[in-house]
Amino acid sequence: MTKFAFVTGANKGIGYDIVHQLANNDFQVFLGARSEELGQQAVKSLCLSNVSFIQVDISDSQSIQNSVNKILEVTNHLDLLINNAGISLDHHTLPSELKLETLRQEFDVNFFGTFQMIQAFMPLVKKAQGGKIVNVTTDMSSQTMFDNGEVAPINALGYNSSKTAVNALTLAFGKEFGADGPEIFGVTPGFTTTDLNGNAPGGNTTAESAHIITAYALSDKNYNGKILDKNGIIPW
Repeated sequence: MTKFAFVTGANKGIGYDIVHQLANNDFQVFLGARSEELGQQAVKSLCLSNVSFIQVDISDSQSIQNSVNKILEVTNHLDLLINNAGISLDHHTLPSELKLETLRQEFDVNFFGTFQMIQAFMPLVKKAQGGKIVNVTTDMSSQTMFDNGEVAPINALGYNSSKTAVNALTLAFGKEFGADGPEIFGVTPGFTTTDLNGNAPGGNTTAESAHIITAYALSDKNYNGKILDKNGIIPW
């Protein structure tokens, strides 16, 4: 049976490479992006017959529902949903200087968007044999690791806390799904040189980070409700 995957925020960066890697693992992949133009360009540049574009803005409920309807035209099940889309607007802003509207915007996309994606696509993932939902997070969202200085000391309250909230919803849905499935977990690929951080040097390449995520997505081991980095389960 054909395996289907949907990756959001996939016209560039880590998401683009996740699509590429899943397509090479015989998935029929829906490449999700807000911009039709950029999404279609990304599909064209991959030159793979098993990749197609789906327009989705995860901060827009109607756009999410439209993406569900588009995918239902092709399949009634989704083996893999990778919630990769996210924004970072305060990497260089102190918490005391952060504007409320910026904080709200980050939560609107990173937390509420991911929440809506999970609810909307849950029925399709449940229909798949061994369906999985993977939430892309950051190691800076681990309160324990951030407090201990085990991660980059970027005190970006909006980005970090919105991803901590994503970890909380990963745990909550994991408790709901239990042993019956589907499986949901979070993965942080670690520091990666991308547009998100102004292409800051010294990080993983997007392909290296994508591989960390796809390796867990394709693993036979069950990580339901957990948050993972390249070495395994990390603390909350």
